[in-house]
Amino acid sequence: MIWLQILILVFLAFICYQDMLYRAVYWWCFPILAILMVLLKYNTSGIQQTLTDAGYGLLFLMVQIFILWIYFSVKHKKIINITNNYLGWGDVLFLIAIPFYLSPVNYVLFYIVSLILVLLYALATAKIITNNKHIPLAGLQAALLGIAMIMDYIISSLELYSDNWLYFLIN
Repeated sequence: MIWLQILILVFLAFICYQDMLYRAVYWWCFPILAILMVLLKYNTSGIQQTLTDAGYGLLFLMVQIFILWIYFSVKHKKIINITNNYLGWGDVLFLIAIPFYLSPVNYVLFYIVSLILVLLYALATAKIITNNKHIPLAGLQAALLGIAMIMDYIISSLELYSDNWLYFLIN
C-alpha cells in the first residue's frame, strides 16, 4: 500500500511544517493520521494485532503522562495541568496517534530516541533562537517518524509495525 505510506508521509511533513513554523498544529491532523496508520497496520498485521499493539502503546503513554503529572505536581506542591505549560496538546495527540502503526517495542524505542534527539536539537538551537522557548516536539517527532518510515520501506527487515526484529536479535 505505497499510496497509504505516501499519504502518511505527507501528513507527517505537514505536521512538521506547521509545528516548526507556527508552534501549533491543526488538531484534525492527528485523528486523520491515526486512521491512516490503523489502515496501514491493518493491511500488514490484521485488526487484532493493530488494536493490541495500540493498547500497549497507549498504556505506556498514559503511564508516562501520569509520571510527568505527579512530578510537576510534587515539584510545585499543587495539582498541575501539564498541557498548560509543559506539554502541548499537539504533542500528546501525536503520541496517541503513532501507536496505531508502531509495534510496542518500536513505539517505546521511537519515543525514547526521538525525545533524546529533540532534546539535542533544543540544546543546539537554544543559543540561536532565544525568543521562543517552545520546542516543536510533535513536528520534530513527525519528521523523525517520516525518516524511520522511509528507512522501513528501503530496508524491508525493519518492520516498524512488528517486533519480529527483536525476536530475531534475541535468538
